[in-house]
Amino acid sequence: MDKFLLYSIESFPPLRESIDKLNKLYNASEVDTKAIERVVESDPILYTDILHYANAPHYGFRHPISRISQVITLFGQTTLRGMAIVAALKAHPFTDLRAYGITIEEWFGVMEKQQHFLELWLGKNHRELLEPLGGLPFILEIGRLVAAYALMFTDNPYRFAKTSPEELLLEEKNIIGSSGDELACTLFELWFFDATLIDSLRHSFNPASAIEPKACAALKCARTLFTLGSTEPFETIVPILEHYSLDANDALSAYQTITGKRK
Repeated sequence: MDKFLLYSIESFPPLRESIDKLNKLYNASEVDTKAIERVVESDPILYTDILHYANAPHYGFRHPISRISQVITLFGQTTLRGMAIVAALKAHPFTDLRAYGITIEEWFGVMEKQQHFLELWLGKNHRELLEPLGGLPFILEIGRLVAAYALMFTDNPYRFAKTSPEELLLEEKNIIGSSGDELACTLFELWFFDATLIDSLRHSFNPASAIEPKACAALKCARTLFTLGSTEPFETIVPILEHYSLDANDALSAYQTITGKRK
């Protein structure tokens, strides 16, 4: 990686200190749930945003969720981590995504659709595919934010034109020298994210090379369907589902719930 590009990544504004504390707890040989609760509850921004997300209407809980311990019980430690990272990103000082022709709100909207799709599809019957990803489904497009920052840092006014995710990765590589995913993986290494999460992002469009290929194939499905520019037809992921023996019926049901498109 170009030294100047690496320097721009190293200078990328950090996430909140609480995320660093959570990463250390999640990377321990035994995860201390009580310690996780204390870290989140001591950070008003994470605490408020996580509870707001957990009480979203589409989850359909009868009674309000008011404690982080409830979030862990209902959603699991992995999902809590993803919620915390999203909350930290929403409070991040760099939010300029004009290089992609979208606003930060639209960017979060795409990631929310990707995450919601994976939760609806895998959360009930295939949880084993979500657990190894360590909250990554919440932040699949974070490389776009890093790439936009690298462009700004290098005074490059380029505007990306590709909408297909895999074509966009190539366009980023041609213009910046690294794809958005490669930039994000380098950043995650600097932030001490765990190796499996980094590997999953690095290979989300090349699942066969991943530590968890089937889980990465699921990520590829989410990113293929819900792109920065559009929502693609469900048929675009059928070859991926068939190749990795993924549950197509549950995937279709999740897609239809999010898009409102019924056959």
